[in-house]
Amino acid sequence: MASDENIYSYSPSLPASVLFTILYFFPFIYHLYVTVFAPCRGRYNRAGHFIPLLIGAFLEVIGYAVRSASVEEPSSIPLYAVSATLIVIAPVFVCASLYLLMDRLIWTRSDDQAREKPASFRFVLRRPWLPRIFVTLDILSCLTQASGSSIASAGDWEGSEKDTGTGVLIGGLALQVATFAAFLLFVGSFHLKAKRGGVVIDDGVRQLLRGIYISGFFILVRCVYRMIEFALGIDAYFFNHEWALYVLEAVPMLIAISVLGWYHPARFLSPTSSPSAQ
Repeated sequence: MASDENIYSYSPSLPASVLFTILYFFPFIYHLYVTVFAPCRGRYNRAGHFIPLLIGAFLEVIGYAVRSASVEEPSSIPLYAVSATLIVIAPVFVCASLYLLMDRLIWTRSDDQAREKPASFRFVLRRPWLPRIFVTLDILSCLTQASGSSIASAGDWEGSEKDTGTGVLIGGLALQVATFAAFLLFVGSFHLKAKRGGVVIDDGVRQLLRGIYISGFFILVRCVYRMIEFALGIDAYFFNHEWALYVLEAVPMLIAISVLGWYHPARFLSPTSSPSAQ
């Protein structure tokens, strides 16, 4: 870090942190309405599997709000640690919602059932436990990243505790990148199999898949950036230049959350698309 008076190695921008606090607040409110309030009023279908995304959006708002306070008090390690931790782990919750959404789009079907009910994204999947594995790995990634950040913060991001915490954090980020990349490959593979198998995919599910692909690209960009940032070390370029945080972290996640707001399953996925509803 630069000095005892400034925990940052650069001069952080207060307007930027305030701006992104406001920018994240709008998609959070939208997701809160579409996920919680609108279904209660019968305007949209229930989409409880997007509650983790709602939590992730909320953590982004709080994370940048705390960062604003941290910029005002640049010597405060607790404020810096809290803001950094919230911003790092928020995408984990966004990924969790996508994994849960996969459980709605893909489930075990017999060949006869698939032919009888071809209106949605239904085809043979002999691994009904697959979404559960992704969610479990996502939780493990979240706990690992939070633990790594806590260990490093306990040592004021210095000395052996910094090295240990950073190593744990990198492990959590690597797990997140591998899990999410595998998720996108699985969804793309299943989508391709469905099309080749002649399964008719309804327009609502097609819209959701488009949202998954678009948001997934930006989430993956963010995850790779974070892994490289911590792997290079706290004295490397990314840690010493604030633009990287906003261009490669804040902007991609803002786009991803906003895209998933437009392609929200409450708008496009009918209740009968659920396995339990059949």
